[in-house]
Amino acid sequence: MTANTLKRQPLYVQVKQLLLQRMGEGEWRAHDALPSEWELAGELGASQGTVRKALSELESAGLLYRQQGRGTYVAPVPGDWGDAVLLTPGLFSEPPDELAREFLGLSRLNASEDIADALQLRRLAPLLRIRQLWRWHGAPVALDDVLLPAEAFEGMEARWLRNSAGVYATLQQRFGVRLRVRSEQFRAEMLPREEAGLLGVTGMVADVPALCLLRLSESMDGRPLEWRQRYCLTHQLAYTVKHD
Repeated sequence: MTANTLKRQPLYVQVKQLLLQRMGEGEWRAHDALPSEWELAGELGASQGTVRKALSELESAGLLYRQQGRGTYVAPVPGDWGDAVLLTPGLFSEPPDELAREFLGLSRLNASEDIADALQLRRLAPLLRIRQLWRWHGAPVALDDVLLPAEAFEGMEARWLRNSAGVYATLQQRFGVRLRVRSEQFRAEMLPREEAGLLGVTGMVADVPALCLLRLSESMDGRPLEWRQRYCLTHQLAYTVKHD
């Protein structure tokens, strides 16, 4: 964002963007307390009312939370798996093993009719495609294709995705967008050849259907912003959704 762009925006928006930038750069991490409104106002050269409006918008977007009488804190970044984990079938209480994420690439494509409809875009609208692989004890277990409206996330850089915890973390830290799942669909599906190769599916396992997840996620104000397809190998592990 250029200095001229900042000058054309309302002051509270400029304050919000500066706070987002500092959070994205790691100055404040999950559950860290921000300075008080008075301290931020003095530091940024803005009124307390301007800072309060910027903080309120960040809170409404799910990026901050407040504790009465204690202050304002950075909200934790949601994970790309949400409430889901991979467990041994039937062992609901087993501690899940952490999955290792491997960023495979960032590219562009045009929206098909069904994806454009889901994301409320025009047909052939430009999309960002993010591909990432998930490993369990070194073995590939899941493959994501994430599609985002290119216009909403202009300036996305592969290095941000490579160095982050996932797509949701990148969107929150770099663009101030927190996503929540609107809808998910599950079905068994035979793996396409390319996806089978990336997941290392060969031999007898190649004849076993994979779990295919389709997910539509939205911003906190209800705008659809993510279409995700995940292939997950479940011949040894169960895709498990935890409910608190």
